[in-house]
Amino acid sequence: MKLKTIKYMAQIASFSVLSIMTGCLFEEVNQPKSAQPGETIDVNLVITSNIVPEPNPHKGLLGIIAPIDWEFISAAYTSPIGNGTLAISETWKDSIQKYYPIEEFGVNMKWIVLISDLGYSYQNVTSFNVDLKLKVGQTEGCFDLGYLATKAEAGLVSSGNSSWVSISFPNRIGVPDSNLCTNIFETRRAEEWDDLFDRQSGWTGADGIYTIPLDEYEASSNTPAGKQLVLFSDTFIGEVDSLNRRQNARLINNTLALMQSGNPDPNETEFFWREDSTGEPETVFVPNTPNANEGDWYWLMDGIALDDTVYVFALRLNSSGGGGVFGFELNGVALLKFTLDTENFISAVEQFDTPLFYDNQADNSQLVIGQAVMAMTNNSGNPNPDGYIYVYGPISKSAGKHLAAARVLPEHIENFDQWRYWNGTSWGSSVEECAPIVGGISQEFSVSPFGDGKYILVYQAGSSVLVRLGDSPTGPFGIYYSIYDCPEVIGEPDIFVYNAKAHPNVSSKDELLISYNVNSFDFGALFSNADIYRPRFIYMKTGDTTTTNLFEDSTPVENFQLHQNYPNPFNPATKIDFSISGNSPINVMLKVYDVLGKEVQTLVNEKKSPGKHSVIFDSQSVSRRISSGIYFYKLSVGEFSFSKKMILLK
Repeated sequence: MKLKTIKYMAQIASFSVLSIMTGCLFEEVNQPKSAQPGETIDVNLVITSNIVPEPNPHKGLLGIIAPIDWEFISAAYTSPIGNGTLAISETWKDSIQKYYPIEEFGVNMKWIVLISDLGYSYQNVTSFNVDLKLKVGQTEGCFDLGYLATKAEAGLVSSGNSSWVSISFPNRIGVPDSNLCTNIFETRRAEEWDDLFDRQSGWTGADGIYTIPLDEYEASSNTPAGKQLVLFSDTFIGEVDSLNRRQNARLINNTLALMQSGNPDPNETEFFWREDSTGEPETVFVPNTPNANEGDWYWLMDGIALDDTVYVFALRLNSSGGGGVFGFELNGVALLKFTLDTENFISAVEQFDTPLFYDNQADNSQLVIGQAVMAMTNNSGNPNPDGYIYVYGPISKSAGKHLAAARVLPEHIENFDQWRYWNGTSWGSSVEECAPIVGGISQEFSVSPFGDGKYILVYQAGSSVLVRLGDSPTGPFGIYYSIYDCPEVIGEPDIFVYNAKAHPNVSSKDELLISYNVNSFDFGALFSNADIYRPRFIYMKTGDTTTTNLFEDSTPVENFQLHQNYPNPFNPATKIDFSISGNSPINVMLKVYDVLGKEVQTLVNEKKSPGKHSVIFDSQSVSRRISSGIYFYKLSVGEFSFSKKMILLK
């Protein structure tokens, strides 16, 4: 187990979002949906610092992205460790502008940067409640406001680390009317996909997840998808007991699953790994190329099916040589080639060393190609095919990761002399020519066609799932949008989320399926809580639904209110109030979830008449034992949902 623990920590250092730490998080952003020109509006932010303990009394920085004709009026904060005010800091504004150019967040916008009057040290996770007053300008339209939070400490702003420097963007406001704003990206939990990988026996959790359509059809569709091969890296094989603890669990390097269709049906999904002579689980792919060394293992990346052959790119890693900070080193990228036999297990495996890894010691960067594949072939079903397979990867630098691209014709995928690499203006013949396309990405990500000739880049930064839209497979990619804040990290400093990516091949035309991973810095927690180490899923609305309100009827969102529970914190019970306006009953659902997104209890699932309603949540009435901590309650009306946080203290 010692070797596995070292390797596990090494992978966190290399493959987590942008760092091995969590930091400032925006738990809540409360601002008006509309305002009148010249009006002074109130904005409330709840910012949590997860890096504890903090022995040094640092001041706090708050950046505001606002239209150029808006004015800052005042800001005050309250917290369990102290209260105070914030004032404008031109010095820190210059620093933030240098590393977060306002041009990336839209035209005619500006940074307003504030610093707290006092600095604080603290021992536990601490939240700051910030109240802002901003004066709206005279320009009318829909504006995307943004908020940045970090500590006023040298090196944090310039670190490129989105866990240390958290940004909430966009937060839309219409002047003078909210009807000027449309909902660009709406998301919801993909609970049926979460459930598919919530297993109690055999395969019980894994890192990394890629889905490869075996019929080559990559595009989203409203018709049933064909067979899908699912790739995983480090995987737990064993059992999960009634207390949700992993028992007799063994961690192996990579596994597979085969889905008979694009539906998350556990009866149509089979998980695969190898076994040794005694029946103990073993990894599927073991390095066996001329460049492979003793102790190497594969971390699986993306792949593609061509005719009856599957190609998968794999990072070749080693933890036994003592290299790197955690006894870890990246040795290269391999191309794996195989078919599926009559029992749907891999056969005829071939492995090739590739030139798709470049260690640039001159600028201390590393390039990996193979983390994302986008097929633009005729068989892919993607619009405007040009015949190429586009293969992407990150250029990893001290200040973060940048997107790089290569491409090849399908018939030349094994011939690396025919591969070409995007150098910023054209396609060069050497991997060393790869130029950064856009920064801030995660180690794993996806690039996919996204209608109207656009391409969508999906990736992770800190606790947020982000997207950017590009004009071509090589960009340029526009401003980024934070579409989802992963709840698993809130109040849990040891838990981190990372490596979001899309799966268009198992998506409908109306919703894009996106996954992200959940892990913990506490290795023991992966055994005591089997919910942690497995992928999570969300749907992002696409097509016409990205520019319309989620309600299919004409009922405005303002007709529904979800109130804060009382008392809060509570033990053992608390009251939740919600209000409905209108002329007739409407379907309402109210559920409670834990911080990992797992349902705790359904409180309401029926039609409710207009008026005020109250529901009691009694923690002692839950069918399973729940412990002290943060929980969420979510009110769903039609397809729209509201959620709030509550704390159980026993």
